[in-house]
Amino acid sequence: MPSKKLEQYKYFQPIAWTLCLSFAGFVGMLALQLETQVQKFNTSAISFEQRLTNIEEIVGAVPQSE
Repeated sequence: MPSKKLEQYKYFQPIAWTLCLSFAGFVGMLALQLETQVQKFNTSAISFEQRLTNIEEIVGAVPQSE
């Protein structure tokens, strides 16, 4: 008895389309969130260098000045 291929199952197409559209929506939401964050960074009053210094101090990458 030959085994069925995955595409021959009754619910394969609806599941495949659901997964495909869900992934597209997920990627779209990530892109929108990224755009929002970039806009926030562009309108921030703090300079890039100061933000980088703050992050380095938080993670301990650079010793804090005394």
